[in-house]
Amino acid sequence: MRKKLLLILTGWLLLAHAFAQTPANLSGKVIDTSTHLGMKNASILLLHAKDSIMDQFTRSDKDGGFTLKNVDTGKYVLLICYPEYADYVEQLHITPDNKTTLGSITLVEKAHLLETVIVKQQIAAIRFKGDTTEFNADSFRTQPNASVEDLLKKLPGIQVDKDGKITAQGQTVEKVLVDGEEFFGDDPTLVTKNLRADMVDKVQLFDKTSDQAALTGIDDGEKQKTINIKLKEDKKNGYFGKLSAGVGTDQFYNTQGMFNYFKGKRKFAAYGTFANTGHMGLGFEDQMKYGVTGNNVQIMDGGGIMISGSGDDALSSFNGSYNGHGIPVVNSGGIHFDSKWNEDKDFLNLNYKIGGMSVKGSNSTDLQSNLPNGVLYTHTDDHFKKSLFRQKLDAAFEVKLDSMATLKINAGGSLSDNSTYDQYSTASDRGLDKDTVVNRGGRTIDNDGHDKAFTFNAFWAQKFHKKGRALTVNLSEYNKNSDISGYLYSKYDYYEDNEMTNSEVTDQFKTSTSKTNNLDVKATYTEPFSSKSSMVFNYGITSAKSNSDLKSFNKGEEGYTELDDTYSNHYLFDQFAHTGGAAYSYKDKKVQFNAGTNVSAVRYTQTNEYTGDALKRNFVNWNPSARLTYNFSSTNKVSASYYGSTTQPTVTQLQPVQNNSDNQNIYIGNPDLKPSFRNSFNASFWNSKVLNQRYFGFYGGYSMISNPIVTNVTTDLDSGKSVYQYVNLDQNTANYYGNFFYSRKLKFWDMGLGMDMGINGNKYVNFTNKEMNVTHANNYSLGLRLSKYKEKVLDCSLVFRTGYNSNKSTLQSQIDNNYWSYSLHPDLDFFLPAKFQIHTDLDYSYQQPTSSFDARKQTIWNAWIGKKFLKKENLLLKISVNDLLDQNKGFDRNAYNNNISQTYYTTIHRYFMLSLTWDFNKMGGAKKESATGVK
Repeated sequence: MRKKLLLILTGWLLLAHAFAQTPANLSGKVIDTSTHLGMKNASILLLHAKDSIMDQFTRSDKDGGFTLKNVDTGKYVLLICYPEYADYVEQLHITPDNKTTLGSITLVEKAHLLETVIVKQQIAAIRFKGDTTEFNADSFRTQPNASVEDLLKKLPGIQVDKDGKITAQGQTVEKVLVDGEEFFGDDPTLVTKNLRADMVDKVQLFDKTSDQAALTGIDDGEKQKTINIKLKEDKKNGYFGKLSAGVGTDQFYNTQGMFNYFKGKRKFAAYGTFANTGHMGLGFEDQMKYGVTGNNVQIMDGGGIMISGSGDDALSSFNGSYNGHGIPVVNSGGIHFDSKWNEDKDFLNLNYKIGGMSVKGSNSTDLQSNLPNGVLYTHTDDHFKKSLFRQKLDAAFEVKLDSMATLKINAGGSLSDNSTYDQYSTASDRGLDKDTVVNRGGRTIDNDGHDKAFTFNAFWAQKFHKKGRALTVNLSEYNKNSDISGYLYSKYDYYEDNEMTNSEVTDQFKTSTSKTNNLDVKATYTEPFSSKSSMVFNYGITSAKSNSDLKSFNKGEEGYTELDDTYSNHYLFDQFAHTGGAAYSYKDKKVQFNAGTNVSAVRYTQTNEYTGDALKRNFVNWNPSARLTYNFSSTNKVSASYYGSTTQPTVTQLQPVQNNSDNQNIYIGNPDLKPSFRNSFNASFWNSKVLNQRYFGFYGGYSMISNPIVTNVTTDLDSGKSVYQYVNLDQNTANYYGNFFYSRKLKFWDMGLGMDMGINGNKYVNFTNKEMNVTHANNYSLGLRLSKYKEKVLDCSLVFRTGYNSNKSTLQSQIDNNYWSYSLHPDLDFFLPAKFQIHTDLDYSYQQPTSSFDARKQTIWNAWIGKKFLKKENLLLKISVNDLLDQNKGFDRNAYNNNISQTYYTTIHRYFMLSLTWDFNKMGGAKKESATGVK
């Protein structure tokens, strides 16, 4: 412990030494050139000479005097402004031994001045354009050769974690576009980790809606938090990229490469990733786009039933997602091309990806289930090995047929092979002292799957001579074929008075084939009332069909030849929906408002081919929405929205198929389920002050579900088995979140300060052994961030977070599972002479013990030392260490309904690595001036 404290103290002493400057106080007086009198309230700005970023701002006093305090040595530009007077500009070079008194500075009225100096107007760091938040990239300083990810970390309201996951305004960013277009599909990290920060002009943050919603003004709930990277015009010609190779101890390696060639309105890019260090770059985040998710998944665009294998999927398959559990091995690559021509009337976007990924490791979970008549403790170990190989091709083509008509076509397909192997062992005990054995057992699942998926979408928009009048038609189709086969073996022993009484054994071979086809057609018509308001009407039909055939064979004397009728089934799903709606929209410079509703009439049929039985349902979905945004100015806005949605029960909740993949958890259907309705309210507020670089914001939401569908669980304390059924609740459930954040630049040491305070809460309700269990779960958090930047000297930050987690259930309320958590994250970069650089970052986390679990703490310390070569310092040789203290143990703690669990899992541990990284860049065009640049 002393060594750790000494190392941390040494780092902070180095940081304090780097901060140590020779500050000077600059004083002067602003006077009128004619009257020689002092000028009150003149604006005095001190700008860094290199990048024109503001260092300090003040105003002159009643006599015209002013003082700029604690100015570091360096080169600056002094800018003084006063209404009706010409701006004063002077170059300053502050050294330890030069004068600190600027004397009298005279300003001349514009009427008497021949312009000899032109000052470019300062551009706001943040602007609001409707529902889009726009950051001016040059207002946020980054080190040379920094990536877009480094830039995003400095933007208020945006967080980037160690894996590159981006969170903005409390929501995960799912898309990162480049100049408004997809770049390698839906893989944000390929943009953020490989594009250079100095190429970026603007960063735009917004909620991307569907093409239909954008034109109709009706909120259909299909939104993706999106970042658009707008490139500088002079950075759109030439090539750039990155090559990196590293070899480490314990057989860790990381090799990545990316090449980008931009020429005007054409872009070409290629990448490759070969690594087992957790650096994905594989783009499997978009697996849902083509349904590569396993068996029997349909999500209906018309607001109908979702057909899902959740909870009863006897043949689960691997979808290629990596959540930090296990050791991943990735081999992947891809190419991208997009181009505009014919005066931007035609556009083409092509992406091809190919790659394989495998993950292996283990999970160990302790689960506490609070029951009316006692407490059940279950310990589960899972050893897994999963893999996926996939090829995916998608294309987008847009053509402006004439000045009034546009056609967009998107098509894509994927082929994938996956395998899943899980070996579970389970032990359940009851009693507060875990002194009574309930069961012991385990199961093994070994599956192989093959998937083919195809999507097609055509969108046609026709404008008319009356401004604002338009007609659109959207046609989309989705097809997927899936084949899975595998083995299931399970054996459980049951105990009474700590003596084994009986056993259950399952040994089966299973096959599953499914075919899905969805077709959706929508038309919208827009009629303007004026230049600011309009009405939108829409109508559409949706058809969805699915064929699912599952067969289970028991093992006999001649192998797996005996068909098990209980756990075999063949279902046909058929759904047809009519959807119509209307919306009103108003928009001017200050106010944007829209409100509308959609109504869907759905007919659903499920047919059991084995028995001929059919389940038929007819229902109506209602989706009202409203949104209001008010822009006080380009840097100050408030927004509020409402969205209502009907949620129909899933097929698995109505009539789940029989399965025995986990005989400790059994699901039965409830054909009497009724739909629930969710009311969601959201609000946000943004305010920024350019001169002192202050940013303040709030975002929050509240959702209330009436007639919610909740679980009714019956758990047998004698066997440990649980039977699940879904029921409607006659009271509301709710969840809510809110976050305040504040950041500004401090004159003290030229530091950045950021603070945030948040709450996230839920009210869960379920039935346990016929008794209602109400759980209130809340998380309260407080965060503080300090940062310091000095080009080619240091770039560092310190983040501290604390939180309180409360979880109270009406069942076994005497058990206290509330706890405090703390985390500390310093991140330091020191730039030394001879082009050396030292980096170190540390993650310390602590979670208090509870009545159920012990305390949890760990310190993850990463560091590297490197030397840069070449004139542009774009070749970096470094020696790095991951998890220097070897404390990285995967850990999760979760609470839901009457259950609380704690999981330990395999994750990437300590290794040392030697690597070489080359950033190359040859972009044409003249260098663009910064936002506050002076000619």
